[in-house]
Amino acid sequence: MALLSAATGAFAQAAAAPGDALPQSPAATASPPQTQVATPTVSAPNSVPEAADEIVVTGSSIRGAPPVGSNLISVGQAQIQSTPAQSVQQILKSVPAVTGLGSAGQGAFQSNDNSGTNAPTIHALGGSASTTTLILVDGHRIPLTGVTHALGDPNMIPTNAIERVEVLADGASSVYGSDAVAGVINFITRKKFDGFEASGQLGFADNYKTYNGSVLAGKSWDTGSAFFAYTYSRRSNLLSGDRSFTARNHLPQGGTNMATFACAPATIQPTGSSLIYASPYTGPGVTNAAVNAFCDYTGLGDLLPQEIRNNGMIKITQEVGDKLSLEVDAVYSNRRNRTLNSRGSVTATVFGPGSGRGTQINPFYVGVPGSTATSETVRFDADELLGPGAYTDAGAEDFYVHANAEYKIDDNWRVTLDGVFGIDNAFVETVGGLCVSCATLALNGTTNQGGSLTTISVPSTGQIVTQPLTTANALDPFNPKATNRSSAALISQLTDSGSNINARQTIKQGKLQISGSLFSLPGGDVKVAAGIEGVQYGQKSIHIASLNIGPSSTGSSRRVFDYGHRTVKSAFAELLVPIIDEEMEIPGVRAFTVNLSGRVDDYSDVGSTKNPKIAANWEVIRGLKLRGNFAKSFVAPQPTNRGINAFGLTGESGFATSNNQNIILPISQFPLAAQLPGCAAPATTCTISTAAIQGLNLTGGGGSTLVPQKGKTWSIGGDFTPDFVPGFRVGVTYWNNEVKGGITAPIPSLAVGAPELNSLFTIFPAGATPAQIAAATGGFPQTSTLPTPVYYIYDNRSKNVLNLYVSGIDIDASYARTTGIGRFAIGNSLTYLTKFDQQVGSTAKFSILNSSGFNSTFPSIKVQGRANVGWEYEGVAIDAYLNYVGAFRNYSASTVALLTRNAQGNPTGGGDKVKGNSTVDVHVSYTIPNFLSKALVFVDATNLFDKDPSFFNSANGYDQFTGNPIGRVVTVGVRTAF
Repeated sequence: MALLSAATGAFAQAAAAPGDALPQSPAATASPPQTQVATPTVSAPNSVPEAADEIVVTGSSIRGAPPVGSNLISVGQAQIQSTPAQSVQQILKSVPAVTGLGSAGQGAFQSNDNSGTNAPTIHALGGSASTTTLILVDGHRIPLTGVTHALGDPNMIPTNAIERVEVLADGASSVYGSDAVAGVINFITRKKFDGFEASGQLGFADNYKTYNGSVLAGKSWDTGSAFFAYTYSRRSNLLSGDRSFTARNHLPQGGTNMATFACAPATIQPTGSSLIYASPYTGPGVTNAAVNAFCDYTGLGDLLPQEIRNNGMIKITQEVGDKLSLEVDAVYSNRRNRTLNSRGSVTATVFGPGSGRGTQINPFYVGVPGSTATSETVRFDADELLGPGAYTDAGAEDFYVHANAEYKIDDNWRVTLDGVFGIDNAFVETVGGLCVSCATLALNGTTNQGGSLTTISVPSTGQIVTQPLTTANALDPFNPKATNRSSAALISQLTDSGSNINARQTIKQGKLQISGSLFSLPGGDVKVAAGIEGVQYGQKSIHIASLNIGPSSTGSSRRVFDYGHRTVKSAFAELLVPIIDEEMEIPGVRAFTVNLSGRVDDYSDVGSTKNPKIAANWEVIRGLKLRGNFAKSFVAPQPTNRGINAFGLTGESGFATSNNQNIILPISQFPLAAQLPGCAAPATTCTISTAAIQGLNLTGGGGSTLVPQKGKTWSIGGDFTPDFVPGFRVGVTYWNNEVKGGITAPIPSLAVGAPELNSLFTIFPAGATPAQIAAATGGFPQTSTLPTPVYYIYDNRSKNVLNLYVSGIDIDASYARTTGIGRFAIGNSLTYLTKFDQQVGSTAKFSILNSSGFNSTFPSIKVQGRANVGWEYEGVAIDAYLNYVGAFRNYSASTVALLTRNAQGNPTGGGDKVKGNSTVDVHVSYTIPNFLSKALVFVDATNLFDKDPSFFNSANGYDQFTGNPIGRVVTVGVRTAF
């Protein structure tokens, strides 16, 4: 069956069956989208058809109007049911234009928010700080979520309440306002439902299980309807140790060794030696090089968290007389994730007899036989000693209520009043990890890992915490658990760690709109929609974290970040002008329609924006339509990007010792660099390294300087549905997207190449004084011990400096034919990127096309697609899907083949080649006639041949955007309705 449809096909499908009941018949599963716009004469079983002029299509405010100028991708209820999707996140995996086709679809993905939020992104444009994809439900906004960001997560909607999902991959701020630069994903729920439906399914993989159940009940009457939808899903965790390819030593795979020397019992490196010794410390030592590392406890932690979801929705519609229609719906969602963690490790200097360190001498000290060193570096992993029990709980609770009232002034004009109120409460709580400050205090008598009694060891409080070591409070890292000499009291204290973030976000939205026809042209009625809108967002978070002075229960801080309320006032208008229609009999122009739209948004904190759009459809002959559009769009900076004060204080703010290495500062641009150690004349450059020239990195929000990022999009394309090949359709779209002033924290190597960013480096040739550090860091918390001296401070706060220039081609095609032995259908959907250029400030553009890893939140894979073939006959339906991701380059920091770079540090080539990957999914179902009203049993297999993800040299050995570590999942289920 054809999974995706575009433009007119999506519109006709929407008009066909707004209330399809489950289960679908096999015929509904395998038939391709219709291509005509006219209202169909046959509706699906139990559906409640409505007139075509009641349909509102994503990207337009005008009712009854098919999409103009854009490729509208639609996934309908029948297609959703032919996959074992348990969340909308998994549904979107089937749309290549949405980044993450090959991902697991479980837990947090592409959002960089620890609460487990999933924020879908169209065409890989944007990330957590520059969200360019707007998420809507029934055309309205939803509560944003996240503990450190404000993101739209549609997974709160029960999947059985969804009628269809529409993906508009074009700029749409002229209709919807902020965030719609790359496009819009609109989850359209059922309008009406009559009957009762229940479903259940179980899924199985190697060391992995899923459970899902749903109920849908509704009643329709002459003037209204009501239904209730509920879904429960439970997906088990997946341990890293359950998949062999995640082992940190990737040398056998052609990668690098990412294991560590943190072992149990600990490894020892005598002071003054480059050799590391493993327990029992009698064998030869190995050089302190990554390739020699031999300990890996990451298999005790999760690749994917356990995820439990409860989603419910109630919708009621009622007509009051002939003119007034009312609708109200409410959604409640509760999601809980639990991620099992390894306990963690500590590295510290430990002092022994003869060191002269008095009470800092560890009574359990063990030295390397034959070594005269009286101190040593100990690298200790606590998993064996402490056992399992570390985890992170995260999740969100969401509620919103949406109401709509529509009044028909006459047969032409109508007024609509729409309102939303919603609340999101998200949280992250980390429990049971190793209390590093407790362990360090028990190893060398201070919370300073180097054992210094003079260096401040607690940055946030300026304290130096010490204790005299005795057998009662010292840590023995040298012996296994069975013979460990640490006291029970200390072992208990070592797990007294934890942190907690709770965030609350609210939304209040109201919209008043009038729409109707102005007058008639030879091509048809000129239609208009115009209105005003107001939205208020609120956001507040509470952070509780250890002060690193010992146990968290007795030494934690509580910080409140109240980002206040943001108010947005908007006005919009849209005009649909049908210039030519077929009755005018103009050669080469069967129909020509233009759509004009524009919107003004005024923000209480970041000013105003104006965004227009022009779009046109040209039907050349019957079955051949060309289309195109141009739009300007924008993304307002999130409150968490700006911070709670002018300097940009957020929950992620702080300053710490910089790990910048090999940053080349031209002395002509940075004259003070000539006075840094080793950089005297006649040198023309000065190279920053952590060994010789140490400094600080300042991270946080951008403060009051951040402004909305701007986008320009255009696309051209066509749809071909020839009469001489019934059932065939192909749509092709070439799109181009530019984003200017995207919000990011520029890396130092790129900031050096942009003159306007040179001021981000502040150089102190004689070392910064405490007063200078305080002035430069604006009251941000110190999060590490400081180097001595501090030669530079790099301002790594968020800024409007990222420009993107991206283009590509979307293709989808389908063909269906009925024969004497059943109905056959084939289809293919493909997204092919032709350009993905970046620019930071005024630096030269550079390409990251067909790579992943250079940006932490979005890849730029050139080819992603999904093909399908289906057959149905007398109650049996079989669908097979081929999911494919093309080969690309690993541009991450851990790549084996180093990136080649230009003088500005921009990549010009290199990186590791990552093989393309293809997986096969199969769906088989049978409709049992006359069982209750109807029942459907099905078996699904995702990744039928159990293929491992392609190797990607990173910690887990695969790329999270394109690789799924679960492997083959077989799901069996049943749906029944009456």
